[in-house]
Amino acid sequence: MNEWELAALVLFAVLLLCMVLTAVLPLGSGLVALELSGTVGTAVLLLLAEGFNRPSFASLAIVFAFLSFVGALAFARLLERRL
Repeated sequence: MNEWELAALVLFAVLLLCMVLTAVLPLGSGLVALELSGTVGTAVLLLLAEGFNRPSFASLAIVFAFLSFVGALAFARLLERRL
């Protein structure tokens, strides 16, 4: 295990914490945790792409970053009256 994979493992633990907080916290704070989990998830994917020496996997991280942003906007739009 190299340093890239170790950093991805540490950030994966943070990602799990963000996902738990998204489910437990009220909607406003849960939306913030959802946005943070998208950012951390993108960083995990980029670190894994570098750790496995597969630069083509970085495109997956870029697509995930875009989709997590769009998903968070859709979540906020759907629940805007409750926020």
